[in-house]
Amino acid sequence: KAPRYNVDVKIPGYFGGCWGMHMLHLPGDFESYENWKGPKKLTIGPPYYLDRPVYQYHYESLRWFDYWLKGINTGIMDEAPITLFIQNSGEWREAYEWPLPQTRWTEFYLHKEGLLSEHEMWPDETGSTFVESPEQHGKLVFKTPPMVEITEVCGPLVLNLYASTSDTDVLWFVTLFQEDDAGKEKILTRGWLRGSQRRTDPERSTPWEPYHPHDRREPLTPGEVYEFAIGIVPTGVLLKAGMRLGLTIKATDRDAVPTDFLDQHAYGHLYRETTAEITVYHSNRYPSHLLVPVTKGNRIGTFMSGGVLPPLDPGH
Repeated sequence: KAPRYNVDVKIPGYFGGCWGMHMLHLPGDFESYENWKGPKKLTIGPPYYLDRPVYQYHYESLRWFDYWLKGINTGIMDEAPITLFIQNSGEWREAYEWPLPQTRWTEFYLHKEGLLSEHEMWPDETGSTFVESPEQHGKLVFKTPPMVEITEVCGPLVLNLYASTSDTDVLWFVTLFQEDDAGKEKILTRGWLRGSQRRTDPERSTPWEPYHPHDRREPLTPGEVYEFAIGIVPTGVLLKAGMRLGLTIKATDRDAVPTDFLDQHAYGHLYRETTAEITVYHSNRYPSHLLVPVTKGNRIGTFMSGGVLPPLDPGH
């Protein structure tokens, strides 16, 4: 069930986490901050883990409690309420609104051959299919061409997906990652949704943040095309020129047992017990796309050529 916030409780609240906790604390940090009615602050730091006993924020904690418990004017409430560390930049960003007011919500469409691009669909596009079973965990991967310019992405994301399955339910697990010019990948954030709980509440949803009440299950009809609005936990990252933004779509949380310490804590190993053929559609009729919060750069978009001229024909 979705949490409820008491509008009459207006005590001060300080929320914090790091970008690496997208499967643990981070979703609750943003949701609580947005719904909190009292004085509030939010700090999201670099991944992954603070040293215990979190001495890095000792001074900040003292300023907060001195202000609210001892009445000492530490100046903490005169500062911007939101402080975010932008990955790959080595810098902090202060803000007064969330999402950031300069956000350009940009649609990156899913295409054939694993392309993720601002370009809309071509006439001959249909869809991509993978198989999910206890023995075989298929997936689809989509990547942008290399970024032409330095591009900052900061905020929540949504994957608006048109899909069908041969099963009566589907477990969506999507991963957003960056890829450097050497091909090395790094996970940025994730999102998930059970297909039978796809229903959204229009009054509480925004284009960048679907609200799923999770108050009922609506089984899928095998072979029928449905639209799924899959919210992705916010991230904040600077993509340098030559880097790619990538998206993985799966129907299970892991291919194998994770080796990363934090991933082991969040490991649930969810999968369906029946074999299913799952099709993700990307066409004019079913324009599956990723809504990306671009907060800097990418003014002219990515080039499908990668921004590199093809080699000259020796005969010309």
